Amino acid sequence: MSAVLEARQSSRQPVALLSRKLKRQVFLLEWLNIYAIAYYFDFLFFFMRDQYGFSNRDNLVLAAVNGFLYVMASWLGGKFAQKHGYFLALKVGFTTVAVCLGVGLFLSSVGAQVIVLVIWTFGTCFTWPSLEALVSENEDRPGLMRMIGIYNLTWASGAALAYFTGGALLQKFGPKSLFLLPAVLHCLQLLISLRLESAAQRLRPLPEAG
Repeated sequence: MSAVLEARQSSRQPVALLSRKLKRQVFLLEWLNIYAIAYYFDFLFFFMRDQYGFSNRDNLVLAAVNGFLYVMASWLGGKFAQKHGYFLALKVGFTTVAVCLGVGLFLSSVGAQVIVLVIWTFGTCFTWPSLEALVSENEDRPGLMRMIGIYNLTWASGAALAYFTGGALLQKFGPKSLFLLPAVLHCLQLLISLRLESAAQRLRPLPEAG
């Protein structure tokens, strides 16, 4: 949340003027984001166990390393969005995670998969600060509370659906879907974000002369 507040308060960050109608597309991006992320990350530990013989302790260490990286990466992602803009941060994030997962689909060594996870973690942290900032922009206090409430419900529903459907999807489509499905969803997000950026630029007022 602090990264979002910093991004909203920074005078260097151009305001992304989004109507409530356009913000629905941000919520769609958020839902796709958490579904894709949860699908990969929730079932990655089963994948590491089945494919590489990871024990519970190995997976615990992997999760701890990921958590440490996430804290650092989320700060960097928020600062990047603050300095360079929400939409550029989204494009960097979606592209990074999509490419990582696409490459991971063809890698077979455990070390390579750990590297994929590390880069993927950094990529995801370029998305969350910008998504929350976009739904919060230009809202008064009641509107901001409403937007954050919808944001939290959207996040929770996507994470829950990924948890309840992920096992069945993996069983039906195999372990490669752990990489392929999220990669496809992130590519879709990239396309939506490009369209949303174009709409936001059309809404941005022209600078005053002089």
